[in-house]
Amino acid sequence: MTQPNCMRLVLVRRLAVTVLLMAAVGRPMALTGVAFAADPPLSLDQAAHLAITQQPQLQAKEAAIRSLTESAVAVRQLPDPMLNFGLASLPVDTFNFTQEPMTMAVLGVNQTIPGGAKRRLAGQRAERQITQGRDLLTAERRRIERDARLAWLDVYEPEAALALVRQIAAEDARQAAWSQSVYRTGKLSQADALAAQIQLETLRDRQTELELQVQRTRAALSRWLGEAAQGALAPLSDSGPFAPLTDLEHRLEAQPELVGLADAVAVSRAEADEAREAVKPDWTVGLEYGLRGGGMPGLISVNVAVDLPVFHAQRQDRRLAAKLADVEQAEQMRLDRRRALLADLRMAYADGQAADERIRRYDQQIIPLSDQRASSALNAYRVDQAGYDRVLEARRAGLEARINRIAQQVARARAAVQIRYLTEE
Repeated sequence: MTQPNCMRLVLVRRLAVTVLLMAAVGRPMALTGVAFAADPPLSLDQAAHLAITQQPQLQAKEAAIRSLTESAVAVRQLPDPMLNFGLASLPVDTFNFTQEPMTMAVLGVNQTIPGGAKRRLAGQRAERQITQGRDLLTAERRRIERDARLAWLDVYEPEAALALVRQIAAEDARQAAWSQSVYRTGKLSQADALAAQIQLETLRDRQTELELQVQRTRAALSRWLGEAAQGALAPLSDSGPFAPLTDLEHRLEAQPELVGLADAVAVSRAEADEAREAVKPDWTVGLEYGLRGGGMPGLISVNVAVDLPVFHAQRQDRRLAAKLADVEQAEQMRLDRRRALLADLRMAYADGQAADERIRRYDQQIIPLSDQRASSALNAYRVDQAGYDRVLEARRAGLEARINRIAQQVARARAAVQIRYLTEE
């Protein structure tokens, strides 16, 4: 083949590929959003609200609070009186009820009166348990909202990336089909045709991977939303700037989990007060009536019994020491959990700040430069200053930049969810 004919063939090949690549590079690489299904979309906040409206574990905790409320009334009451009856002084030789004047049928009632302030302290302990139950219910509700939001974001990230990959794969499929047809006419090199096919299959493999991630994350989301997890997702909206870290740390004290642990300290202290009061003896008052036979008058007996805590050093004092140790345990557990939550808050804040910076970098630098690189590679290929692989590499880099931008958007949203969980009042 003469040199002019070779040059014309090369120009025809590059012109054909250029026309195809201009469509493939120009339209998909400008994508920054995600196209979702036409079904009513489920937003991040809607997912959290839906999660707490149908959670059996919340209903179980509400039932536990009702149980504590009923028990709080019961513990303040006196113990039930005891009824006793029987025969007294019955002769065993004849079993004759009228033989002896002291033989009688006895009917009596006894009432135990707890000593000191035991009933009042038991009621206070029950009230603190009710308060703890309510605060733990609030903490559980907050945790479910957080977990549902995080599960929603776990679905959103691969689904948003999948939407990008599908659109670009559709363009690559048309390009690969066109490349094969042009290659058969001899107007495109085999290397360029194979490169287009490899690019397509690589994207299809990425698409399969993302589809699997979507299926798995939607299955995890169904833990909180049930069948609603299969619906379309709304676009991820910006949660706004973060408050200063010092303000967030101050608001951490009102976090329901920490409040619940403070309630646990109060409950332990109330139990210690009960143990301290246990050294005060209980009293039992009894009244009995004895009916005698033979026309003899009945007899009334009044008796009083009192506990003698003479071994309190080995019983009541030991129990008090155990309860005081429980108080210290509850206090240390709260301090440890506060330290852990404070660390979580600072890490989430750092993650959010870093994600903000990286999103700005992607929007202002990386994505625009990737678009310029793709255009530059295409122009260089058009004038025979670059190979086809350079164009494909530029397109892959642009796609990865947009997928990474989605990842940073989701990372910022995750940080916002965690901060909201830790600081929202």
